[in-house]
Amino acid sequence: MSVRSRLSIYARLMTFSCFAGLLTPLANAFLADSAGRIAWIIDLTSHWQWLFVIGLVIGSGIAACKQKRWALALLALPLPWLTVSPLAPAASQADKAFLVASANVHFGNQDPAPLIQWLAKTQPDIVVLIEISPEYAAALKKLPGYPHRHLAPQPDPFGIALLSRHPLRQIAALRNADGIPRIEAEIDWQGKSINIIGYHPMPPITPQHHATRNQELQSFAIRASQSKQPMIVAGDLNASPWSSAFHSLDKLGLWRASGLRPTWPAIGQGIIGIPIDHALVSAHWSVLESGLGPNLGSDHRPLLVKISPSGSRKQP
Repeated sequence: MSVRSRLSIYARLMTFSCFAGLLTPLANAFLADSAGRIAWIIDLTSHWQWLFVIGLVIGSGIAACKQKRWALALLALPLPWLTVSPLAPAASQADKAFLVASANVHFGNQDPAPLIQWLAKTQPDIVVLIEISPEYAAALKKLPGYPHRHLAPQPDPFGIALLSRHPLRQIAALRNADGIPRIEAEIDWQGKSINIIGYHPMPPITPQHHATRNQELQSFAIRASQSKQPMIVAGDLNASPWSSAFHSLDKLGLWRASGLRPTWPAIGQGIIGIPIDHALVSAHWSVLESGLGPNLGSDHRPLLVKISPSGSRKQP
């Protein structure tokens, strides 16, 4: 068999595999209520939609050189935009804007200088920090402009912190059944009380962790739909917008406010990564802007989202 024939076979296998990968979010929707091993494996696969897009373009391009019908596979390219979880409604302008920053700073990182510089430039109202170590927390004493803060550092990947320019009350550092912490608080902002949840679930390395993450996000969404107060959930959610973790969240009460640009791994500006750092909002918000920040010495890129009050959209 010639090299060209072998290359064509490999290209067709790549095209077929990537096409199947682009369909996994649809399988997630079908298996959303399942906590079994198959649902877990499909969910892990579904995160890599941008990699499947690249692979489909390369594979079908090479395969089409020999058989033009393989170019038809490119019709599947819109799937990542069609199968993604819904984005909160956009607002072109607003009288009031609330800026949310979230950054997984990596527990081995002990230099907050890049974070401090970025926050000084962007001036977010609240900051959720993930994987904050005791050393990093101590160094944050140099950070100005955030007099209201709650830090729960740990010498492992599950330290967490909430920093705010506005008064905090009813602060609670809670732990789930696996001992993974999250921070919940209310923030006083322009005469309104806003519920904030800083969240970093266990990576879905087992079917049980996969199920726990999904159940906790669903519980936050149900709370958001039942509350009269605006809610924001931010952090490293260890889930992409194509994951089963996002299935029906909008119907339950939370919408995605962050975009689809990869946040992990940060290498190469995340060009082959996946978006797993997010801000989710209740029906009280609309999105003005969303984007990513610079390299902060972590394996994640930080997230910045600008939202505005939108009254209250019709609840599910």
